[in-house]
Amino acid sequence: MPPVVKDISTREKLLEIGAQAIAEKSFNSCGLAEILKRAGVPKGSFYHYFASKEDFGVALIEKDIQEYMELLRPILSDRRRSPLARLRAVFELSRDECKNHGAARRCLIPKLALETAQLSETVHAAVKCAYDQWSALLARVIREAQAAGEIGRTQDPDRLANVLVMLWEGATIRMQIDRSLQPVDDFLAFVFDSLLNERG
Repeated sequence: MPPVVKDISTREKLLEIGAQAIAEKSFNSCGLAEILKRAGVPKGSFYHYFASKEDFGVALIEKDIQEYMELLRPILSDRRRSPLARLRAVFELSRDECKNHGAARRCLIPKLALETAQLSETVHAAVKCAYDQWSALLARVIREAQAAGEIGRTQDPDRLANVLVMLWEGATIRMQIDRSLQPVDDFLAFVFDSLLNERG
């Protein structure tokens, strides 16, 4: 039915434009007026979909992590590859995204993570939940790699997954500072040629 299509289209447009604007600036410095102007959507329509800017922020984060998880699942469930090869493929995919969009690109969730002290508790919780989902997905594959003898069993899978996420986020921040892919290439080399090769 036309009204439903219009509703979905307008909401998605707001989320798309909002993600771009916030990634360019920050959540706190990007006002609703700017987002609405870019999207060509009246203020009343915004509040038809979102109760507040915080509610909008949570929807942005949930959409972003859902799309990322959907992108990763086919890679992580590909049984033609070993668990460790699948784990590496996740980060190689992200590395390729950085290359294709430029080393200075800014992703939404990492951008919000840097603002965490200034975010409302609701938005902060959504950012934490996004990282927890990513870590949990990685931990599952790490367990498979340990069972296959590719990663040492002395490592706790959940802690190791969290460390990989933290190292990756640090590498992408440094990538933006240096405007070079070298930090993420160094991450891949260190993690997969050194850290995860220690199978004690």
